[in-house]
Amino acid sequence: MALTETAVVTFMLTRLEHARGRGRLLGLADAEVVVEGVTFAVKGIRVVHGGEGGLVVQPPRFRHPDGQWLPAVVLPRELEEAIAAEVLGAFSPGAG
Repeated sequence: MALTETAVVTFMLTRLEHARGRGRLLGLADAEVVVEGVTFAVKGIRVVHGGEGGLVVQPPRFRHPDGQWLPAVVLPRELEEAIAAEVLGAFSPGAG
């Protein structure tokens, strides 16, 4: 069955927490995502030091028994990018 319809999706950051002194990890964020009236929480979005001094937002992840880190949730690229931009804006210097 092919999906051809689009859905209304919104999100809101519900928690931002700075994590200084934790290596590459700078902070954690949670988001509430609403898809056509159905709400779910995405907890444990990570803000880390990236290469060349920049910040990188990573989706929540877990360690597989083989030691590999895997994403705990896979979001559509557009939604993941929008959440990442919002999180980066919140962690930028001078952000509220």
